[in-house]
Amino acid sequence: MKYLLLFTMLLWSVIAHAQDEQHLLDFEKQIEAAVVAADLSFLQKAYADDFRFKHGTGHIDTKGTWLKDVEKNKGKFVSRNVDKSEAELHGDIGITQGTITVTRTESSYTIHYVRVYRKVGNAWELFMHRTVQQENFK
Repeated sequence: MKYLLLFTMLLWSVIAHAQDEQHLLDFEKQIEAAVVAADLSFLQKAYADDFRFKHGTGHIDTKGTWLKDVEKNKGKFVSRNVDKSEAELHGDIGITQGTITVTRTESSYTIHYVRVYRKVGNAWELFMHRTVQQENFK
């Protein structure tokens, strides 16, 4: 009986961890949809105040400069599809990596990225994005 209880607790822990990872991956897709929609209210909450976005070109945006860019480019992002992603959780820190196909009105390209999130209360916030490779960027 003791082993059954231990096994059940372990199984529950694994399931809860997988659900937390999926929740983070879903949040990541919500962020991309908000960029396309230029939903600055959502993005203001999703990005940490110390957010840094290192583009594949080497350019670094802060939260403020990135949100201004999103607002300026409203309507130019057709889609930002997270094609492949995986999450790794370490307590209140979440790391994701994957690829995003970005379609703009004038071009389309793919980025490979790594992101770092932190949990504040019951919510995740993105505080670091790094594009590690770009394909077909013009």
